[in-house]
Order: sequence, then C-alpha cells, then structure tokens
Amino acid sequence: MNISVGALGISLMVLGCSVVRAEESNPGEGLAEVVVNATRFDTKLQDVPLHTTIISKEDLEYSPAATVDQVLRQVPGLLIPGSPFYTTDPTGNNITFRGLSKKVLVLVDGVPIIDPFYTTIEWFRVPSNIDRVEIVRGGGSAAWGNLAVGGVINIVTSRPQLNDGEASFTGASMGTYRASINKNEVVNDYLSIGLSADTFQSDGYNNAPRAFRAGFWPGRGDSSASGQNFRIGAYFQPTADLSGFLRAGYHVQKQDIGGYADGANNQKGPDFQGGLTETFDAASRLAATFYGQNVNFTKYNGAGCYVASPYACGAFVSGSGASAEQRGGQVLQYATSYDANPYRERGASLIYSHTFHGVLTDAQLGADYRAISASDAQQAYRTPTLALPQVLRVQRTNYGAGDQDFFAVFSQIKLRPIDRLEVTISAREDRYQSSNGTAIQTNYSNAATPVAGSPQGGAVPGGSKTKFDPSLSLRYQGTQSLSFRGSVYEAFRAPGLNNLYRSFGSSSISIANPLLGPETLVGKELGMDWRSDRFSFGLTVFQENVRNMVATYQINAGSVVPAPVQAICGATYTGAANVFCPGTVSFYTNGQDERSNGVELDAKWQIAPVLNLATYVTGTQAYYTRTTTGDPIDRQLPLVPRFVAGGNFTWDTLENWAQFVDVRYNSSMTLSSLNASPLFRQGGYAVVDLSSTYRFGHGFAASVAVQNIFDKTYTDGSASVLQGITVALPRTVSMTLRQKF
Repeated sequence: MNISVGALGISLMVLGCSVVRAEESNPGEGLAEVVVNATRFDTKLQDVPLHTTIISKEDLEYSPAATVDQVLRQVPGLLIPGSPFYTTDPTGNNITFRGLSKKVLVLVDGVPIIDPFYTTIEWFRVPSNIDRVEIVRGGGSAAWGNLAVGGVINIVTSRPQLNDGEASFTGASMGTYRASINKNEVVNDYLSIGLSADTFQSDGYNNAPRAFRAGFWPGRGDSSASGQNFRIGAYFQPTADLSGFLRAGYHVQKQDIGGYADGANNQKGPDFQGGLTETFDAASRLAATFYGQNVNFTKYNGAGCYVASPYACGAFVSGSGASAEQRGGQVLQYATSYDANPYRERGASLIYSHTFHGVLTDAQLGADYRAISASDAQQAYRTPTLALPQVLRVQRTNYGAGDQDFFAVFSQIKLRPIDRLEVTISAREDRYQSSNGTAIQTNYSNAATPVAGSPQGGAVPGGSKTKFDPSLSLRYQGTQSLSFRGSVYEAFRAPGLNNLYRSFGSSSISIANPLLGPETLVGKELGMDWRSDRFSFGLTVFQENVRNMVATYQINAGSVVPAPVQAICGATYTGAANVFCPGTVSFYTNGQDERSNGVELDAKWQIAPVLNLATYVTGTQAYYTRTTTGDPIDRQLPLVPRFVAGGNFTWDTLENWAQFVDVRYNSSMTLSSLNASPLFRQGGYAVVDLSSTYRFGHGFAASVAVQNIFDKTYTDGSASVLQGITVALPRTVSMTLRQKF
C-alpha cells in the first residue's frame, strides 16, 4: 500500500483525540454474548476473524440519524450518500464498501433486501423493530454467494421474549414525521407473536445546488416521500427439539424525486419468510428456511423546460445556464420516461451443523437456492415543443426481461490445533444461469400521433456460470487481551438482470449485454484487537483485487459493433445515428479491474461509567489496474476519499439524561468520471450531529436531535456535469417521543 507514513501518523493522532460512540459491543465478558448471524454460522463476536461492527438497539435510539442508511454512514469502511434513500432514485441506492462500489450484500434476518432487477438496496423494506445491525467486512461469498464481495450487512429484528412493546413518534424539519408501534405477545410456552408497523412522511428538500436551480433546473422542487411497513411473525416450539417461525409483511414507498409534476417512484408488495430447526442432540441440528417477495415498481422520470420565445422546450439550456429571457418565461413540466418493473423472488436454504471435541470443533454443510424473475417495460418520451406540447410524444419503447436461478452448496469447518489458535476453512460452489431473456426496442415516428416502427431485437442468449469461492481465516489469542486475525478469500458478483437485458435511454441509449460474466474478487486482510474491561482498539489492513467489473463504453465510428448492439440498432450500425439508434450508444462490458488497499483503525474508551469515547480512521486507495472503457488507471477512483475519520461522545450527564455528539470528516474526492475535463471535486468536509435523550421513567423517553448542525453544504454523489451535483441533507431538527410498555 502507498499510504504514507505521515498520513498514517495524522490518522493515529485523530484516533487518539476524536470522539465516537462505541462501534462494537462492550469489551470484556459482554462481548461473548453477541452472536454474529452475518457470518452464516452463528459466530461469537470475539471469534469473528474479519473486521466486524455491531450497532446495538441502544446505538440506534441515540443516533440522530432518521434512517438505517444514514446510521450506517458512521461505520468505518462504509461510504453511503448523505442524501437519505427516500430522497434519491431507488435504482441508485448503493453502498461503497472499502472502495468497492455496488458489492455489498444487505440482509434483514438473513434474507436479501436486494432489488432483483437493479441489484440495488431495498431500504424501504427495513422494518422498525430492529434489535441490532451486524457489519462484517471482506468477501463473504464462501458463506453467502452472490453480491457478498465487499462485505455483508445483516439487520436483525427483535424476537418476542416478553409481553412487551414500544411506540414512537418523531416530528422533524421539512414536514417529516415517523410513527411506529411494535408489540410482542408470548401466548404460551410454545407460541409467541410479534407485530411491527410504521409509517413515514417527508416533504423533503431540493437537492439541486442552489446556485444552479434557476439556470439549469426549471420547475425542479423538493424531493418528497412517504412509506409504510407492516410485518407480523409467529414463533413456535411444539417440542423441545423442534422450533420454527413464519413472518409476512407488506411494504410501500412513494417518492416524488425532484418535485416535478410528472416525476414519481412507487414501490409496493408483500414478502414472506419461514423456517424450521430440528435439534437432534446437544451436538447437531438441521435448519431449513425459505423466503420470497413480489414487488411492483413503477417510475416516471420528470423534468421541466422553459417555453419563452424564441426558445421552444426542445432547445437545451446552454452550458452557462438559461438566459434571462428563458428564466422569465413559462415553465413546462413533463415526463422523460416511464418504467414498469414487476419482480418475483423465491429462495430457500438448508444447513446441517455439528460440533465435535478435539482438533475439529465445528462443521457445517448447506445448500442454497434463489430464483428471480423480473422485467422492465420503458417508454421514452421526446421533449415537448411548441408544435408538439403534450400529445403522447413517445420516442421509443424498450422491453427487457429474464430469469436468474442460483444453486449452491457450501461447507465450513473450524479447527483448533492448539488452544489459542482457531482456523476456519470455508468453501462454496455456486452455479447460476440466466434464461428466458428478451430485449426489444421499438422506435416511433416524430409526429403528433407517433407511429410505431418495426420492433428490433427479440430473444437473447442465456447462459450459465460456475464459481468456486474458498476462504481461509485464522485467529490467534496471544494474551487474554490481545488477539491477531488474518483471512484470504474469494468472492463474486453476478451481473444483474438490468445489465443483461435492459436497454434504455432517449437522446442516448445504453444497451444490455446478455453475455456478461461475473465480477470476481480475491482479497486478504490482517488485523489485531486489544480488548480490556474499559478500552478496546482494532487495526485492520486489507487488499482487495476485483477482476472483470461491469462497466459501459461508447460505440464509436470504426469500432467493432457487438452482436447485441446490432440486434437493437441494425446490422449496419457503425456508431453514427440511424433510424433505430442515436449517435451515442453505450454497451456493457467486463472491461475493468480494480485494486483497493486500506487501513482501518477503531477504538473505544470508557472513561467513566457515565462517559464513553470512541473513534475510527480509515485510509483507502482504490484505482483501476486495467480498463478497456477509456478510464485512466492508477488514479484514485471517484467517490472514494483517501481518508475518513469519525468520532462520537456519549455522556450521561444525569442518571436519566444522556448526550450524544457525532463527528465525521471526509477528505476531498473526485465526483465525476476520471476522463472528464475538468474533474469535479468535493473538498474535505466535516459534519456534526447531536442528540439529547431524557428518560422520564415507566418506559417513557424524549429525544431532541440535530443532523448537520452547522448546515454544511456538501455532496458525496456522482456528477457528470457541475449542475448535476446532488446536495446532501441540510440541517435537520427532530424530536422523538418513545414509550415502552
């Protein structure tokens, strides 16, 4: 790694003086009580050989952040946009993990909440009854398979233990409110029931930079959203050896992105999961689970344009912004495209576990199956003009659909050759196949009543791939307080259905590639942990190498035109506009390799029973080592700051009154692609959040929180043009009332 000694020294200084809330559970004896399900094999936190963070229920209650994605911004190694998920398009809900983008598996109770078509994160499906969040860094494909490349995040919900419940209400800036109720009922020794329901509403904010709104974004307003979650679960144990559960939910999210009259993202649908566990004896058990979801996702992309003469809406706003004449004229709002995305997902797992006495201590053997089916029907519309204001304006339609099936077998063994050394060996064989693929494009004439042309494309080739992912981890307990760990692993990410089958666009088109192969990772990390009753410190050094990343490149005149492009644009297409395609056509390819090196430091110090400090610093270098898409190599990748430092401080000023302050610093980073001229940059910035919580007794508590207390204007989203920057959440004040019963 080329992280300089001086920079590392500065990081250590920050580590020593910053303040951060505890990112891991209390050190010492309490550590052994936390079992990490994100490892797939119920590993105690102190025994996990990868850098792991636990966010407890208490951490979530103290946090000023309103949503889980914003809470996760404080976790070392994770880069999550400062615009909450409900203010941005769902097709862009991703996490950058250790410098690797779109390569993290997010679960709720061990079930993926990954959009089956776009492979983005379905944050709207996260229920309110969260018990804890587990974050395990490093390749997890040996346990989970597809998508567990940069790491695994498992959101664990509460299970009924007592006849209790909780209700909460939050009112916040920007017309925001949240309300939830969770109720647990233990019916008898054999049956318990859990209920969770919540609702959310926000008028949102305008996330376009203020300086560019009038000149470049006519008609743009606040991005607002609403959502509801309902979930019910039954947990049963008919015999001493047999236990199980059934859960079902319904989830809704409605968004108005950009505040346009014709802009909306709506998602809704049910999900379910269940399982049985048979315990044969004290040493062995068999667990079976199943899950599924149906989602109906519809979206209108909205826009606005100036109508002032002589500028019809068909004219582009100039590079310097709209003229005074344009700004003084009428604004016409319209839709640029409409998408209908129905999804269907089903999955199941079977795991047998056995414990032993001797060098071999544990063994697991399992199998997974996941099947997804999805489609996208898009209509792209021409920009309205004075001659063609609102009549249909259909420019083209694209239809893409297909299925993916994943089959896998996996195993893990744990060895203890000596008392202080534990060796974990895991391996998984995944086979996935893509089938029933379709990619069709139909162009329409430019007339008051558009006429459909002949459809282009049709059925596309399917295919199957096999991927073997091993993992080897060691953990050595040097002393009672000091331990060392190391891991090497492989992982993979299969291309999503949108990469394989979805072609889309208007003035430019991106064409899917049904022949894409998987992205593959080889990673390694070394770490050490010091834990005592009142202090803990962790250091992790990692290197991740990803090959065959999915990217796009532009078809230029004289370049070889792949068969999928010819199927849509015609056999004679050469990169110049014709009756089927515009002059700008992009195509997916496995055209990039990436390397990410880094160091992660975190510490916690319980100064007194009422005072806790904690901190973290990460240094990351991420760059392409090979590219066929025109991007330069050996340069820091966009949206990956070289250094991130954070801290929080928790002080119980009175027996029932607690204060929480969180600080996060990002160093400067590039926002645009590396071949853009000029490069768009975000300078280093710091964001401060705080909350104050008072517990009145009898389970009642009140909290006041402020996010971005100094109202820092910043961005951590990509931008192809300067005016396309997305501004993160401004200062937000909220008050929460919580009653436990």
